[in-house]
Amino acid sequence: MQSKRFAIKYFVKGDVTFDLSMLVPIFQRWIQEHAVEGLLIDVADYKHVFQGPGIVLIGHEGDYGFDLRDGRPGLLYTRKRELGTSLADDLRLALRLAQQASRKLESESALNGLQFDHDYAEILFFDRLNTPNTPEVFASLHDMLNEIAPSVAANAEVQSIEADPRKPLTVRVGLAHAAEVHS
Repeated sequence: MQSKRFAIKYFVKGDVTFDLSMLVPIFQRWIQEHAVEGLLIDVADYKHVFQGPGIVLIGHEGDYGFDLRDGRPGLLYTRKRELGTSLADDLRLALRLAQQASRKLESESALNGLQFDHDYAEILFFDRLNTPNTPEVFASLHDMLNEIAPSVAANAEVQSIEADPRKPLTVRVGLAHAAEVHS
C-alpha cells in the first residue's frame, strides 16, 4: 500500500502562550538557514482562519506548520511527495522530520517555553483513493505501523480515531517512552 499524501501531528502540551505572528520570522529564518530537511520555499500566514492551518512553512517535499485545527494546536508535517519507497519508510521519515521540527520549535526562546507531547502522534491519511477510511485499510495499516513501531518507540500503541468514512483515515500512534525517531 502506498499513500501519496499524509500528515504527522504532535500536539502542544498546555496552552499556547505566544502570538502566532512570531512564527513567521522563525520559519523565514529556517528557510535561510536550511534548519530542517527539504527544499523550503515560503511562509504562509493563515492565523486569521478560525481553527485553521495557522502558520505554514511551505516546502517542496512537505510542509511544516503550526496547525490549529479542531482547537488542538500542534506541529503538523504534511508529506506531499512520494519518495518511491515503501509507505513504512515514508512514515518513518515523516515521523522523524515532524519530531525534529517540533524539537526545534521547542528550542526557540521567543515561543515562551512551547512544549509538544511526544508521547503520541496522529497520522492523517489524506489520500482517500489509496487509503480510504475503512476498517480493512486500518487493519492493514495497523499491522504495518506495528512493524515500524520498534524504530519509533518502545511500547507503541496504534488506534483508529476517526470512524467517519467521509473524513481522512486518522490513526493515533502512542509512543510511550518515545526516543528520538531515526529512519
